[in-house]
Amino acid sequence: MTTTQSASRIEKVVVHPLVLRNIVDNHNRMIAKDSGKRVVGVLLGSRSSRGIVGVTNSYAVPFEEDGKDPSIWSFDRDHHEYMLRMFKGLNDKEDVVGWYSTCPNLRENDLAVHASIFRSCSYVLNPVVLVTIDVQPHQLGTPTKAYYAVKEAFVPVSTEIAPPEVEEIGRSILVTEMTPGGDNGLVDSIEAYYLCLQNKVSFSVSGYDTSLDALDLVSCLEKHFQSCGFVETIQVPRHPVTNAITDRCTTVTLSGEGATEKALALNGSDVGGWIVSVTLLPPEISEMASGMSAREYALRYVAGTLSM
Repeated sequence: MTTTQSASRIEKVVVHPLVLRNIVDNHNRMIAKDSGKRVVGVLLGSRSSRGIVGVTNSYAVPFEEDGKDPSIWSFDRDHHEYMLRMFKGLNDKEDVVGWYSTCPNLRENDLAVHASIFRSCSYVLNPVVLVTIDVQPHQLGTPTKAYYAVKEAFVPVSTEIAPPEVEEIGRSILVTEMTPGGDNGLVDSIEAYYLCLQNKVSFSVSGYDTSLDALDLVSCLEKHFQSCGFVETIQVPRHPVTNAITDRCTTVTLSGEGATEKALALNGSDVGGWIVSVTLLPPEISEMASGMSAREYALRYVAGTLSM
């Protein structure tokens, strides 16, 4: 029987694309556009020994909150327990790894929700994560942000959408997708994923003192780089127990038009009393550094899978 488990630190949250699609579809069915309301639900999956959380399933939970008083909210625990038993019956390897909110930004009551909704629940991998989802993104980039709680504060962690699991799709489906005259839906999906990666750019940022508080450093860097584009992630090297900064180089990932040039232009600028050094890091996919387009990479990826 799976029991509540604990680990000291989360390094990354990887969301399966089907989970994201189901959450967005559910939000669009349940919530009127521009109503300001959100859908809240539970995330299922697993966590590696390196602190990487894989989100492979989800379900919505009835959730109500007072628009004027954020301290008034309710989470249907009975519904959660019922759904969890049902999902565990289908796949015993998936445990509760956190919860999601279809609001792109943190809300005032999120920390209280985070601290209490899984209290005394079984099959929970602590620390749980919160994934916020932008169901109506206005620019390219990862529509998710992830956090976990340390000392009554949210710590942002890297998040990404998992690539399509081509290996798990039957050979006949792949052949159908690649048949001349077909809709090439698989290639389109993979191309969209790599376009998202192409739109991201990462930098090594240094110049700060390691005596700074990690959360303060994240806040300073987010404010400093927000003029360059959308700040996807800020990965500060931290001690797993004390949360103290352990290295003088932090990775900042941005997306948006002109993000590279704008960020490099900040090299040598002042960040609250210290001078920042900004260095461009190589892309996640080395082939794209040579000029290969996302479409070319998707076609090569699928062709390589077909030949295996």
